[in-house]
Amino acid sequence: MSYLNGALQGKRVLVSGATGFIGGRLAQRLAAEEGAIVTGTGRDLAKALFVAEAGVTLQAVDLRDEAALRTAVINQDYIFHTAAWMGGGRMKEDPAEAMALNVTAVETLIRLAHEAGVLRVVTVSSIAAYGAPDGAAYGRPDKMDIDENTPLDTTQADVYGRTKALGDIAAREAGAAWGQDVVVIRPALVYGPRSAGWTVSMVKLIQSGTPVLFGDGSGHAWPVYIDNLVDGMLLTAVQPGIAGEAFNFCDTAVTWQTFMGYYGQICGKKPRRLPLWTARLLAEANSLFKLGLPLNRERLKFLTSRAVYPTHRAETLLGYRAQVSLDEGMERTAVWLRENGYVGIGD
Repeated sequence: MSYLNGALQGKRVLVSGATGFIGGRLAQRLAAEEGAIVTGTGRDLAKALFVAEAGVTLQAVDLRDEAALRTAVINQDYIFHTAAWMGGGRMKEDPAEAMALNVTAVETLIRLAHEAGVLRVVTVSSIAAYGAPDGAAYGRPDKMDIDENTPLDTTQADVYGRTKALGDIAAREAGAAWGQDVVVIRPALVYGPRSAGWTVSMVKLIQSGTPVLFGDGSGHAWPVYIDNLVDGMLLTAVQPGIAGEAFNFCDTAVTWQTFMGYYGQICGKKPRRLPLWTARLLAEANSLFKLGLPLNRERLKFLTSRAVYPTHRAETLLGYRAQVSLDEGMERTAVWLRENGYVGIGD
């Protein structure tokens, strides 16, 4: 069933990063439900067989290859740019590579889209572009609203967040410079079936006994279920009069204790907690001595903040409403985790 009532039926749509989590689900729904003629790009096409099965044409494209990008962009009506340097895992903290993929490639894609006559480019940023929430900076240490008017943090230490902020700004500036319709979306923590970051990794951390809660766990998590995000992305593509806008996408904020508690229930193990004083010592030591730990000052702020990322702009300008609740999203996620062997049937 079409979420957009056929608004993209027969339209030619390019999805960069279709081999990834967000891009893959978006491409799948565009082809299978919206009737769009979809081309998906990525580097490892073997990771996206489910996308091909939905009728998506896959092309191997490296974001740094301008000639390949130009070929992919030709004759497209819309572009969703979801590909990015994510950092972590096998990807080393390489600021130069992050800049090339998260900033330069965005500018190049928008210029090529203008040359090809693309109607709109929707590019995916992140709430990480705002930087680590710092209530003291806003005069509200316990809670703050970080809406789309909040300045992005282009000097933060985190490579991913910094280059996402720079790419977010570059995308809108390039759109204005070239006269290309560009809209930016800033998703929160995207979870659900096939999510390596905020689903599979969380389960593995809990299963291994790695601490995932810091202090009393009352800091805010900002989950957004994958299909809620894709709904928002689809609306962003077709809504007139929003060129140059940016939109937060986040479901209702919950505590980290609640968010991790769902995964604990799914895998039958209580999430491990680390006292806040211990976490602070580790974060300081990591920052001072470059220990290579996944916890640093900015990340600890992120995990203990009570910030919220309102979606009022998306609700007002797009008519967006999250359709899948956290309970339902986690139930669907649990089914997928069990079917794919990440947790036992009896957990």
